Amino acid sequence: MNLIDNVNIVVKYLKRKQAHKWGFIRYSIFRKLITHVTGYNRLYYIRKIFLYLVENEYFIKQKTDKRSYLYKFKSDSETNVINKQITISFH
Repeated sequence: MNLIDNVNIVVKYLKRKQAHKWGFIRYSIFRKLITHVTGYNRLYYIRKIFLYLVENEYFIKQKTDKRSYLYKFKSDSETNVINKQITISFH
């Protein structure tokens, strides 16, 4: 199977399990799920699938107080919301 086929299988599995209700969780949990669904044990290929999902906005990424991130699978009804603070100074 190629990358896209595996991504589609993982997305179907996460939708069926309603993963969007799990909230923000660590990459290691998603890594175990991808391993379970695809049957692959090579971390390189699992990470490649996960990064494809992140880059194509299947996940919402949240930075923790440390140098790590938590991820939440997006439901079909969630839109892309960007929260940033902008400071504008007028002189």
